[in-house]
Amino acid sequence: MRSPDPPAPQLLRPSPWRTVPRRAAPLAALLIVAVAAYLSGALHMLTPQALGREQATLHSAFVDAPAASLALFVLSYAVLTGACLPVAMVLSVTAGAIFGLWTASAVVLVGATGGALLTYAAARSAFAPLLRARAHRDARLQRLLQGFEADSFTYVLTLRFIPMAPFALVNVAAGLAAVPVRTFTLATVVGGVPTALIYTGLGAGLGASLGSRHSLHEALHSPGLWLPLTGLAILSALPLLLKRLRARS
Repeated sequence: MRSPDPPAPQLLRPSPWRTVPRRAAPLAALLIVAVAAYLSGALHMLTPQALGREQATLHSAFVDAPAASLALFVLSYAVLTGACLPVAMVLSVTAGAIFGLWTASAVVLVGATGGALLTYAAARSAFAPLLRARAHRDARLQRLLQGFEADSFTYVLTLRFIPMAPFALVNVAAGLAAVPVRTFTLATVVGGVPTALIYTGLGAGLGASLGSRHSLHEALHSPGLWLPLTGLAILSALPLLLKRLRARS
């Protein structure tokens, strides 16, 4: 009588901690970018004062080489915001002053989405497996992750509609919760449209006003500036209004 075959050996799943060096590569790359930007002094060049002084030069470069200028802006925006550097607002306003409202809105939206995906990918690859491994032993953490994933599109979209919500923190949180990349990308694009229009509109209005008016006081009272600022105020208050409407219903 033939003896039964021995059971096939079970392959051991590698511990999440053993794969940390490989999974931390995207995060390490973004950290290198952040450190390099700080040490090189690039952050001192990305201030409203510095970019305002160079507005005419930057606009001339855009007129001379529009495709290269737009591509360089998108790449810089994506990499710098992906490294969680606080430059998104000033770059968006500057883009409006240099490229004009509609072109600036498009390139800011592309750059912001690219930067969001870089941060999301770094957080997800480096930390999400460790967090999920711990969630199996922590019921509260498991419920938190499940709640985030239950309606992740609405959650990410709502945070994108809040101008004061930290852009990088939302990206990191979505990566840690392992939100599906398609859901994250779609919510980021849809939610980024109003903010991109408002900030680039602010920059376009400021650039046009300063170029055509004799005083900063008159420029600050022009419709080209007050309309985007009004839109920003409405967008900031929208989540609170929606919350109150839901509470009454």
